[in-house]
Amino acid sequence: MSEQHKRILNITLSILGVMLILIFGLRVVRAFKKLNGHRPPPPFSGELETDVENIEDWMTIPFIAHNYGVTPEILFEALNIDPEKHHKQSLKQLNDEFYPEQDGYVLETVKQLILAHQPPPTPAPPAAPLPPLTPVPPDTPVPPQSDP
Repeated sequence: MSEQHKRILNITLSILGVMLILIFGLRVVRAFKKLNGHRPPPPFSGELETDVENIEDWMTIPFIAHNYGVTPEILFEALNIDPEKHHKQSLKQLNDEFYPEQDGYVLETVKQLILAHQPPPTPAPPAAPLPPLTPVPPDTPVPPQSDP
């Protein structure tokens, strides 16, 4: 291989490498922009969440439904959103796409629906009865029987 061919090969491979770096670099930048500073979801402890104030706009409907014990179909149906196409979108993305003129509409609607579908709180069991304040006199003793 001549010196000229080696030089053309090096330039071609260098240009190809720079193009790959640009393509994947732009994908990384796009992914960071999409994250938009969101923190990872909290770990699922096995207990259903009940406080709707913990719902934030970065969460997805399936994630919320799982943590609050509600089917995602109920939430999607109430919002008039197709679950097949939009199950991976956050509440903010859904609000921006379907209700751009109503800021926070999706978040508030989901909170209200979760509250409406939660079972009523179980009442606390009554306290154990307290012992009487005055002592109870003991039963009268039975006199011993004599043998005949």
